Order: sequence, then structure tokens, then C-alpha cells
Amino acid sequence: MMHIDEAIIEKLRSDGHCCLDDLVTHLSPIYSWSEVFIAVDRMSRHGGVLLRQLGYSTYQIALRPEVASPVQRRHADGESASQNLEC
Repeated sequence: MMHIDEAIIEKLRSDGHCCLDDLVTHLSPIYSWSEVFIAVDRMSRHGGVLLRQLGYSTYQIALRPEVASPVQRRHADGESASQNLEC
């Protein structure tokens, strides 16, 4: 079984930023909601991911630029601010 941090990074590298709920759904066959939440919290505190509150209970998760692949960095540089706020 893949470590939860690696699973989160793999998901974000393949699909780009996503909402916390989407990440939990993607990982739910293997990890519980609380395991995903704790891992994302730890990774955001240690600088691995960016966590952005979009609404009252909607959070967007993205890899920090230095963790993202070169293709993702180029794509992120070309996105508008409104695109960055979508889940």
C-alpha cells in the first residue's frame, strides 16, 4: 500500500489542484476521511501542499510549485486567478 502522503502527491501531480472532498473521495477506498484530513493538514504545515479556503467549508489543495512537475508549473503560470480558485 502506498503511503498516504505519496498517494496525495500522485493525485495532485496527475490531476492538478482539487477540492479536499474530491481528494477524500479518490482515496476513500484505502484511507478514511480523517486520515486524509490529518495528512493534508500535516503536509500544508510542512510546506508540501497549499491549502486555500474557497468557501465556508470548501478547501482547495494544490502542490507547492517546487513539488509540482515542470509541466504543472508551466500550466499554473498560465492560469488566471479565477481558474486557480475553482475546485
